[in-house]
Amino acid sequence: MVVYLNGAYMEAAEARVSLFDGGYLHGDGLYETLRLYAGRPFDLDGHLARLTRELALLGYRWRPDPVAVGAIFTELAQRNGLLGVDARARLTISRGGSPEDPAPLAPAADLPETISAWTVPLPPDLAAWQADGVAVCVMKSPFARGNFPQLKTLNTLPPVMALRFAQVEGCQEAILIDRQGKLLEGATSNLFLVHGHRVTTPPARLGLLAGRTRALVLRLAGAAGLEVAESACDRRDLLTADEAFLSGSVKEIVPIVRADGRTIGTGLPGPVTRDLQERYRHGVADSLAPAPTDR
Repeated sequence: MVVYLNGAYMEAAEARVSLFDGGYLHGDGLYETLRLYAGRPFDLDGHLARLTRELALLGYRWRPDPVAVGAIFTELAQRNGLLGVDARARLTISRGGSPEDPAPLAPAADLPETISAWTVPLPPDLAAWQADGVAVCVMKSPFARGNFPQLKTLNTLPPVMALRFAQVEGCQEAILIDRQGKLLEGATSNLFLVHGHRVTTPPARLGLLAGRTRALVLRLAGAAGLEVAESACDRRDLLTADEAFLSGSVKEIVPIVRADGRTIGTGLPGPVTRDLQERYRHGVADSLAPAPTDR
């Protein structure tokens, strides 16, 4: 597997990051994960615009150039034999460091960044999840993201631990909640509930990572004539929903058919979810279609 690290392409086994890198020591870093469709990144500008805002907020000097980042992902897809298939891609930026200043307490902008990227095949079960749906577990409140939930930082231990516990229970995703029992999001996704013609997702103000795909799904649902709401909901709302689904840049839209061992709706992906899946795929195809040429 070939990866990109600080301007060079190399085998993953040869890639090295300093022991004093801020990402390794403190989770001081940001990342973006997106999907490549036959080697072409979807919504790259949107992902990098969010990353740029967060880099500025955290005092990083480096800024992503969409053309350069797109070229890196294309090169990685080619070197890893993924140009003809869909794949998962990740760009990570972390704070450098040194033995003399491991905290680090030096001005953040004076520290070099570590910039890495890689592409891998899609999860082997993803197509089945999209077609048949998944089971989820609702976790306890300590598994919520923490003090900066709106940022895609490298501090992902709570959702990673939640996902591990969920998998032990035979679930493909963990649903995180706040201290008042309000649903927030999945460990690796955003959450949507369907009651009749109303599509609801938890509001970002509760403390969650409002993903790029979440915003697109909200627009697609509105365009489909559905009532769309960002409002607080709890476990009971999930268990009594007609349908429920997850969204994410790599997973697109994945139906939820069971939660905490109980059937959601009919136990099969519902019509609203199916329609939004189709609309999402059409949106991707339209976005990546070649521009018409003048004759």
